[in-house]
Amino acid sequence: MSFAGARVVLVAKFNERYHRTGGALRRALTSLGVDVAVCEERTRGFDALLGRQLPGRLEATIRRHRPDLVLVFKGGSLPAEAIETIRSRTAARWVNWFPDSPHLLDLSLAIGRAYDRCFIFDTSMVARHRALGRQADYLAEGCEPEYHRPVPDPRWPVSPIAFVGSHEAERARALASIEDLGVVVWGPGWPRGPLFGDDFVKAFSNARIALNVHQFFGEAADRGRYGTGANRRVFELAAIGTAQLCDAKADVARNFVPDREIVLFDSLAELRRRAEGLLADPAACADLAARARTRALAEHTWRHRLEWLLAESTR
Repeated sequence: MSFAGARVVLVAKFNERYHRTGGALRRALTSLGVDVAVCEERTRGFDALLGRQLPGRLEATIRRHRPDLVLVFKGGSLPAEAIETIRSRTAARWVNWFPDSPHLLDLSLAIGRAYDRCFIFDTSMVARHRALGRQADYLAEGCEPEYHRPVPDPRWPVSPIAFVGSHEAERARALASIEDLGVVVWGPGWPRGPLFGDDFVKAFSNARIALNVHQFFGEAADRGRYGTGANRRVFELAAIGTAQLCDAKADVARNFVPDREIVLFDSLAELRRRAEGLLADPAACADLAARARTRALAEHTWRHRLEWLLAESTR
C-alpha cells in the first residue's frame, strides 16, 4: 500500500540523545512517503517562556499542516479534554500509540477515550481498553536499523553479560543473582550511569550476552504492574545482533521464537541456568543472535510498525 501524499502530525518527544524514538518515527514516516509535521510534546525553551503549552502548539500545527491523521506517541501530557476540543475543529483521525506498561494503565485509559483508535504494546492492556468499548489493538514497539546495528569496537571492553536499564529493586535482585558470571551494568541509578549514542550500541555489541529484564520482573502478580508486553529493548537487542536473554513476558514469543531467536527465563534460578548455558556455548550464541537480527530487520522495524498502523488507521 502506498502512503505517498498522506499527511500526518506526529506528537512525541524529540531529542536524539534522550528521546530518540520520536525522531525514529518521523524518519520512518518520511521513508513511507508521508508528509509529516511534528509537534514536540514537552513544553520547554521559548515555548515555556512564552507560555505556548502543548494543546495550543498542537492546534496551530494542525491548522498549518491540515493532516489526515494525528498520531500521538504516548502523549501523557495531552489531556483528553484538550484533544476533544481540538478534534471538533478538524476532520483528522486521531490515534494514540501507548508504549508503557500496566503501571500506567490508568493514564492510558484516561487519555484513550479521546482517540479514534489506540495501539498498545501490551496485550493485557488492550483487553482493558476493549472492555470499556474502545477500539484498541496490539502493536509492538520496534527498532531503528540505522542505529541499532552491530558495532564491535576493539577499544571497548568485552563483557560476558551486558545490561542497560534504569535501576529498580526487582532488577537489582535479578542482576545480583548472576553477578559472579560477569554482568556489566549501565543505566540511571547504577554506578556506571547511563549510556547514550553509539556507546549504548557498543555496550551490547561487545558483549557475549545481552540481558533484558523488564520492569517489575519478580514482583507479586496481584500488584498488576508487570503485564505481558515486550519492551523496546527486545527489538533493539535483536537488531544489534547479540544473543538476548530475556524474562519470559507473554508477548515476547509473539515476535521471536524462544530458543531459536531469543532465550527466556521466568525465575532467578532459570536466569542463572540459561546464562551459564549461553556462556558455555559461543556458537549457539552466534546462531541465536544472527537469527534474531534477521527477524528484526525483516519484521520489527519502526517502518514496519508504522506501515501497519497507517493501513489500519485509514480503514
